[in-house]
Amino acid sequence: MQLSARLLRVLAILLVALPSRSAGHAANDAVGGGDDRPSPPCSPADRAALLGFKAGVAADTTGILATWAGGDCCGAWEGVTCDAATGRVVALQLEAPPPKDRHYMEGALSPSLGGLEFLEALVIRDMGRIGGAIPAALSRLTRLRALYLEGNMLAGAIPGSLGKLGSLQYLSLAGNRLEGQLPPELGAISGLEQINVARNRLSGAVPPSYKSLSRLAYLDLSNNLFSGAVPGFIGLFKNLALLDLSNNSFSGEIPASLCTLHSLTDLSLSHNKLGGQIPPQMGSLQSLNSLAMDGNMLVGSIPASLLGLQKLWYMNLSRNGFTGPLPTGIIRNALPSLVSMDLSHNHLTGDVDQFFRSLSAASHDANHSNKPSQIVLPQKLEHLDLSGNRITGALPEFTRGAGLNWLDISSNAIGGQIPSSISKLSSLERLDISRNRVRGVIPASMAEMVSLEWLDLSSNALVGRIPDNFTRLTSVKHASFRGNKLCGRIPQAKPFNLFRAAAYAHNLCLCGKPLPPCRKI
Repeated sequence: MQLSARLLRVLAILLVALPSRSAGHAANDAVGGGDDRPSPPCSPADRAALLGFKAGVAADTTGILATWAGGDCCGAWEGVTCDAATGRVVALQLEAPPPKDRHYMEGALSPSLGGLEFLEALVIRDMGRIGGAIPAALSRLTRLRALYLEGNMLAGAIPGSLGKLGSLQYLSLAGNRLEGQLPPELGAISGLEQINVARNRLSGAVPPSYKSLSRLAYLDLSNNLFSGAVPGFIGLFKNLALLDLSNNSFSGEIPASLCTLHSLTDLSLSHNKLGGQIPPQMGSLQSLNSLAMDGNMLVGSIPASLLGLQKLWYMNLSRNGFTGPLPTGIIRNALPSLVSMDLSHNHLTGDVDQFFRSLSAASHDANHSNKPSQIVLPQKLEHLDLSGNRITGALPEFTRGAGLNWLDISSNAIGGQIPSSISKLSSLERLDISRNRVRGVIPASMAEMVSLEWLDLSSNALVGRIPDNFTRLTSVKHASFRGNKLCGRIPQAKPFNLFRAAAYAHNLCLCGKPLPPCRKI
């Protein structure tokens, strides 16, 4: 879940709404018949506040502060926006240009910024070496609507005094080194629409006072040390479009109240300590595009209520304790939106042939172009991971599946043979069939899969030889054939003769580089 693009869009909208110097001239021209009277210079108090910030910066490789010279900070001072009528500074936007690892400001945030009393937007992003504490003096900016202090090295606690910013709508403190708990005082800012404190070192529970933030549309607490239960009052945030609580230590069960968030498009609860079952009401989230619950302790079957998620394009339920059969109905009804599905490392059962037939049936329902007997994978499906389950059966003969670029069915109990028609999956970049019970020969038709970069057929019961025409697979960067019953000469061309010997170990009689030479008969 990337935040930067959304922040830029929000900021662009906000800055358009702010009265700029050029906008003021345009308004004067339209109303005053071309009045070219100059706008007033910036306020001496604002200029002093900005110079106070500059004094707190020990090094600046961005070149921004080099423009802060002369008496009129509303003129050519980069990142400064003034009201054309009053000359008061209304926005300060400082962002490191690319490459961000080479451009930075080193220093601290000066409390003098609290003197910009007309400021509506304060953005200091990706400066990398701006450290120290968030000044409590920022609480004096009572007109502030957007506060973005992200991608820096700010430390210490989030000041509770920020709760005095009654006009604040957008708050992002992501990507710093902040510690302590979320200040309960923020719950008093009833107009808050966005809170992003991702990628810090914050801990504790979400304060109960936050239940008053009914206008929240974006809440990102990911990559911290938060704990306790997922608050049930999140269900009160009816405008919430994004909720990211991933990579924390939240525990308990998923509250059913989450299922009332009908505006929710992105939900990530990944990598926590959540248990219990997925609430059956989850199928009511009809706006959901992305669902990630991987890396928890969830159990039970994947509920049939997910069948109605028509807009879902990404689903990751891997690394939990789900049981029961593969959720073929979910796939059938989620198409044609579904792009990526990861159900790996659970305890799911079922027949792999029937699973692919359900995919094909869904593709048939969506496209009305293939016969029920044909296995045609959905065009939009790119990533499918079923590894680490208890799936049985054999792979079917494929008719078409050009969209799929990642297929991992490793570590199951799949038998049968590799169908020669697997070459129909012509866009595959990664194919992993390892640690199953697959037998028979390696089809020579696989040499047509020229997009392959990762091929793992290890730990099966394959016989015969590695096809000589595999020399056509020049894009392969990783391959493993170990732990089979293969015999004969390894294809003597790059990359197959350059892989480590371990890639071919524990077979019957493979020979040729990187193994010893084949014996002459």
